[in-house]
Amino acid sequence: MRILKIFTLLLFVISSCAHAKVILPSIISDNMVLQQQTKVKLWGTSGKKTDIEVSTSWNDRVYKTKSDSEGKWELVVETGKAGGPYKIVINDGDVVELNDILLGEVWLCSGQSNMEMPMKGFFGQPIEHSAEVISSATKITPIRLFTVKRNPSKTLLDDCTGEWTYNVPENVANFSATAYFFGLQLQRSLNVPIGLVNSSWGGSAIQAWMDSEILKQYPEISQNHLTDNSEVKNPHSVASMLYNGMINPIKNYAFKGVIWYQGESNRYDAVQYESLFQSFVKDWRVKLNNDILPFYYVQIAPYNYGNKDAVNSALLREAQYNCEKKIENVGMVVTMDIGNETCIHPSKKKEVGSRLAYMALSKTYNIKGIYAESPRYKSHEVKGNKIIISFERAPLGVTSNYKPLHSFEIAGEDGVFYPAEARIVNRKFVEVWNDGVKKPVLVRYAYKNYVEGSLFGVNGMPVSSFVTEKNNN
Repeated sequence: MRILKIFTLLLFVISSCAHAKVILPSIISDNMVLQQQTKVKLWGTSGKKTDIEVSTSWNDRVYKTKSDSEGKWELVVETGKAGGPYKIVINDGDVVELNDILLGEVWLCSGQSNMEMPMKGFFGQPIEHSAEVISSATKITPIRLFTVKRNPSKTLLDDCTGEWTYNVPENVANFSATAYFFGLQLQRSLNVPIGLVNSSWGGSAIQAWMDSEILKQYPEISQNHLTDNSEVKNPHSVASMLYNGMINPIKNYAFKGVIWYQGESNRYDAVQYESLFQSFVKDWRVKLNNDILPFYYVQIAPYNYGNKDAVNSALLREAQYNCEKKIENVGMVVTMDIGNETCIHPSKKKEVGSRLAYMALSKTYNIKGIYAESPRYKSHEVKGNKIIISFERAPLGVTSNYKPLHSFEIAGEDGVFYPAEARIVNRKFVEVWNDGVKKPVLVRYAYKNYVEGSLFGVNGMPVSSFVTEKNNN
């Protein structure tokens, strides 16, 4: 009898090894949103060298592949127009059914605490309109939410922890406010299902979200922690730990684009950040398999950082400003008007998320009539003791919303900046002067850690802090 039991157990083990049920990554599950009208990748594991069939109910097609010698498999399926709910059936001998799947628009939302900050707010730090938005959330609104749980790693991981959830109050309350306001506006404007994947970590540096290989061109950024056995105390601040554990597992998922809110933790080296950000966007586009992937990011908001008149964050804002000119198919949302002097987490996340959505609606979805970009410094002319500044991306001119302009400074040949008077001329130029500076050379605007923006486009978008160019007289 004992021998029979052992023989039966061995047969069971052998059978189980020969035929293992399909295992899917957490992001491929019930309730997910797949990007519409494109080719999306599905992947997982099964038994070694096992035939896999995948059927999709939106087009009644069957796709076939075979797992490799490690049991891994992947295939590409075509998606149709937005809609649902649909079903996916995966069959390797056993059947796995995925239900309540929607086709729509899927966006990856990432960054540090201002992206991570949930709709319910942080302790002692509120989100404006949160009660209204949370209480208005209903399951029938086709917005689905996926949060990647914090999981730093020294090595590349294949999976993460998270689940697709419905648009109900509890889930909305705990989801990224910036990302949700973005998705809510998209859903209202496009009238299609929206999938939002939030992978963010408060206080994280950009290098933590970058692949180790791409960071090799920055020898000043240590990667020793990836190969030694010591514990990493601040994994969100060092190279590649968050990319490995929180981006690599989802990089095969099909995204329409990326929204990004990060930079505060890199404010001590703006020059390096400007280079890192360009490498970061380029590499994420490679990893996400789209060389022109739309990438919309938020310029960090004004905050005192212990000294409101210092310029560290102004330099970082300038680096972000420069990147918008240097990288194709990106857009920068300016937040000069919604910072908070004493809280690094501004409560006006609706403005941030909505502005990101306006950018996507205008630039990615090509909806006419939406003017989403902030006016940008174009050139200047010196006339006597005044500098006259002109702007691009301001088809209807600039405005102070009928309030006095402030936060302008002017410098002569010695490069020393002094507070300046400023006024709007002909509704499209800004004239800047200080009676004590007879031969002005440079103007800068809002160039401090904390400042309240006073200059806007007629579309309501604030002008970024800037410095005029020395050789443009």
